Amino acid sequence: MAKNYKDISYFETRPDIVKIFDDLEGFLDWCKIEGAPFDEADLYNRESWQWRNFEKSRRPKKAYTGERKPYLGKNPKHERFEN
Repeated sequence: MAKNYKDISYFETRPDIVKIFDDLEGFLDWCKIEGAPFDEADLYNRESWQWRNFEKSRRPKKAYTGERKPYLGKNPKHERFEN
């Protein structure tokens, strides 16, 4: 029995292709906002400073709690006034 290909979208069956286009679009937007030169060849190229900075901007940030670490002195490994 023949399949009805009118009901099947190419992009629904290929999520890897969708990810490439989403990354390319995000990279283009980032380059526009930052004023960086855009080159499609830099996509997934870790030697490119544009791609490295784009990946860095997409990393989740640590939540800032506002708490400070307690002061442990100049040398926390040794007691300062040990008798």
